[in-house]
Amino acid sequence: MQVRALILFFLLFQNAFAQSVADTIKVTEVQKHLAFLASDSLKGRGNYSPELHRAAQYIAGEFQKAGATFLPSLSSYFQPFTTKDVDQSRLLPDSAGNYHPAEVLLNVIGVLPGKSLPNEVVLFAAHYDHIGVEKYSKDSINNGANDNASGTAALITLMHYYAQRANNERTLVFCAFAGEEIGLKGSAVLAAVLNARTVKAVINIEMIGRFGAVGQNSFFITGEYKSNLAAHFRKVLKGQHIRVRREPDAEKQLFMRSDNYPFAQKGIPAHTIMSSDDDDGCYHQTCDEWSRIDMANMTQIIIAITKGCRALIDGTFTPSRIRL
Repeated sequence: MQVRALILFFLLFQNAFAQSVADTIKVTEVQKHLAFLASDSLKGRGNYSPELHRAAQYIAGEFQKAGATFLPSLSSYFQPFTTKDVDQSRLLPDSAGNYHPAEVLLNVIGVLPGKSLPNEVVLFAAHYDHIGVEKYSKDSINNGANDNASGTAALITLMHYYAQRANNERTLVFCAFAGEEIGLKGSAVLAAVLNARTVKAVINIEMIGRFGAVGQNSFFITGEYKSNLAAHFRKVLKGQHIRVRREPDAEKQLFMRSDNYPFAQKGIPAHTIMSSDDDDGCYHQTCDEWSRIDMANMTQIIIAITKGCRALIDGTFTPSRIRL
């Protein structure tokens, strides 16, 4: 009887946890963020465009709503950087707190300090930049809904979710990167200033709005054999609605092509969660519109991420370090 009672308690607890996540993470919230980020008004969020700075302001506003603090080395949610040969004084904001969009790119970073393990960090990340406008095309805006408004919407949603729960033992850092489309520039800037030994994992999220690479109700984790993080996700999600599939084509080298990689180069177990790749018919095309996104499927992936990260965040699981 005691064994039966324990099994029943576990099942009830598991169902209650799944329901609480579903109640907190809603399709409507995910859609709101994605629809704005992929709207025509942001003109494809090209690097060094005013519209990319508008997107940065939106993300920072959501971090502020969640009550996130600044990275200790920063005085705002913005980490400015440039890939251009400009005077470093141009990286400073003006009296109104604005940066020059033609010269400065902005990483947007928010922090939820840990309770009992504040010096151990789990970093959630996604790039919010895209490729902007094609003047020669009838539909000139590359909206970048899947790539990567989807990952950015997930990042914002996760920030709100963990802020509401307020029980993270490890410190959670959320970063929306600029400069990914021009060579992983934003993630390289952050990786250069973080203490790699304190970062226990990087969960980068990219292109989860479509599911052509692995099928519906599924995602994959790039470079899954380089640490045991993917194996942990697969174990936790076994028998769940969402499945962790094998990476569909390792020869595409997706592990090295997204913002996880500058952190992996420092030995951090840093991987990217994806459900589609560059075989998607609208990859870097003007047809990558938010109306194509499977919002329900995407929301289920976000919920699955919270389940897979639960032990990572409470400090009871630490992935193995990466050796490239």
